[in-house]
Formats: sequence, structure tokens, C-alpha cells
Amino acid sequence: MSDGDAPRSTAVWRTFAVGVGSNLGDRRGQIDRAFELLGRTPGVRDLRRGPLLESEPLLPAGETTPHPDYLNTVFGGETRLAPRPVLSRLLAIEAGFGRRRGPGCRPRTLDLDLLFVGELRISEPGLELPHPRMWSRDFVVTPLRAIFPDPAPWDSSVSTDIGGVSTA
Repeated sequence: MSDGDAPRSTAVWRTFAVGVGSNLGDRRGQIDRAFELLGRTPGVRDLRRGPLLESEPLLPAGETTPHPDYLNTVFGGETRLAPRPVLSRLLAIEAGFGRRRGPGCRPRTLDLDLLFVGELRISEPGLELPHPRMWSRDFVVTPLRAIFPDPAPWDSSVSTDIGGVSTA
């Protein structure tokens, strides 16, 4: 997998975070490599990661396909990239691990969800910031709080413990 082309950037550095999950293949190795690739992205600096958590899959009502447990964490740092180029980079990293997005809920080699970019509020097809469900997922909230322990402007919701999560 190559690092790809450098996405366009702005002069403003913003805090950002990415929810990370994997439930197929070498879960830890894929997460480690994704961290390395994102950290080498031009326009990204001070990338850190939260603790790894093991979690049961959250499946939509009626989903009967078996899904292995996930290994999850959060990556966070600063970026001067606009949200769309960050999202494009995340999708390219996923694709490099064989992730093919499509309809329905499927097991994943790698899942990278953009959680927030600074205080930006965006609601567009394919991009909603802050991520609308991040505060209801303990496997996101726990590692996010480990990276960013101080409350921030994007932290306006209360976490709901959904269970099924343990440290890995």
C-alpha cells in the first residue's frame, strides 16, 4: 500500500479524531499499520492513539450474519487538511487493506470513521461532523477520552455505556 498523493491543506491546524475498528484478519497489525500511514500523511501532526478495546459488533435490527468481535481504538492529533481530504485519506487507507464499502453491515478488515475536525459542524452526503453516534459508543468514548481528557467544544453529549467492551 502506498502513502498516496498529498491531500490539499489549509493554514489552520485543527484537532481531529478517527474511530478505528477491525474484526477480520490481523486486527492489531492492521490498526498499527493504519496508524503509521495516517501519521505520515502530509498535513497531519502529533498523531496519538488511545487504548485498544475488544468489543462485540453492533448490528442493525434483523442482521443475522455472524460477525467476529472488533478491536477498536481512536487516533487523534492535529490536521490542517479540510474534512473531505481527511475522509478521502481514511477511505484510501481502508481500501489498501481490502475494505470495500457497500450496502449492509459486513465484517471489516479496517474501519476508519472521521469523528470530528475541530469545531466544524458538517452535514453532507457521506460526511457528518461531529460523528452522530460517537458518544453512544463506549469503544469510541473510552479511547477518545484517553487521548483528549479535557472537555472540548465538540464534547456536548453524554456517553452511554452500551456494554460488551473490554480492554484488549
